[in-house]
Amino acid sequence: MIAICKKYLIEKLTAAGIKTNIHTSEKTLRTTKESHLGAVIVNGDAFVRSGSKKKYTDIAGDKQRRLKTHERTTTFRVVIGEYEDEKCEQIFEKFIESLETGIVINGNYTSIEIEDADWVDKEDSILSSKLAVQINIKFKGGIYVDQPLYKFGGEIEQTVEGGL
Repeated sequence: MIAICKKYLIEKLTAAGIKTNIHTSEKTLRTTKESHLGAVIVNGDAFVRSGSKKKYTDIAGDKQRRLKTHERTTTFRVVIGEYEDEKCEQIFEKFIESLETGIVINGNYTSIEIEDADWVDKEDSILSSKLAVQINIKFKGGIYVDQPLYKFGGEIEQTVEGGL
C-alpha cells in the first residue's frame, strides 16, 4: 500500500507543477539546496483490529465472504517549496484539486483525507525556498482476507487469496 500511495502522490505533485526530482526521504530533503522542490515522505502506518464482514459474488460468479482483519491508516507528509509565493500557492491548489476522494488498491477502496497544511516562510525553515507548505495526507484502507462460502453438500467454491 505504501509504494502505491507514494507513487500516486508523486504523480499528482509532478502534474501540479513540480519539475525537479521529488524527495522521498527526510535526509535528502534536509540537505537539498533547491528552492523549487517537492517531497513525499511516509509519516506513519497505524493498524486497528477490525472484524467487519461482507458477502459478495466475484467475477466468476462464486460467492465469497470478505473479512476486514485490520483498518489501516497510512499518513504521508507532502512538501511543496517555491521561490515565489504566488507560484507556491498555485502548485499547492492544483495539487489539492487533483486529489480524488479515494483510490482502489488491489481491488479495495482506500479513502484519501487531507488533514492540515502548515505554511512556512524562508526565515522559519531549513529549506532554501522563499515559501513552503507541508500537507499531511491520510490513506484509509484495510487488510482483507477473502474466504469461500460453502455450498450445500460440503463443497467449497473457488478461493480467492487474501490481499490488501
